[in-house]
Amino acid sequence: MHHDVRLAAQRLSRHVKDHTPSLARHLFVVLVHLENRSATAAELAAAERLSAPTMSKTVCELEERGLVRRELNPADARQKIVSLTSAGRQAIVRGRRERDAYMAERLKTCTPDELSLLREAAALLTQVVEA
Repeated sequence: MHHDVRLAAQRLSRHVKDHTPSLARHLFVVLVHLENRSATAAELAAAERLSAPTMSKTVCELEERGLVRRELNPADARQKIVSLTSAGRQAIVRGRRERDAYMAERLKTCTPDELSLLREAAALLTQVVEA
């Protein structure tokens, strides 16, 4: 039972994450990390369990696309703080819209009873995760 729930949740998460055509998954994840607060590349790398060079490359790509900006850290001039631009915030909105549309398409074949059951299961899973 536990195994089945975990696997289904992982598969669903993977499928939804893979359906953000406007932005690659690894780029989207970094933008979402920056949604509520700016961070250094090292903090982003630690959060995503990536090497510093890999995250540096990701941040550079996001900066080239105009989705983030890097500024000197006023507390430590050796570091740069990465933050979202307005285009980065728009990319998050667009990515979430794409993911929601993907889910809506997948759920079209469900009956009203199945949709109700899924709503209840989603609430229960949220409760379990937040406990």
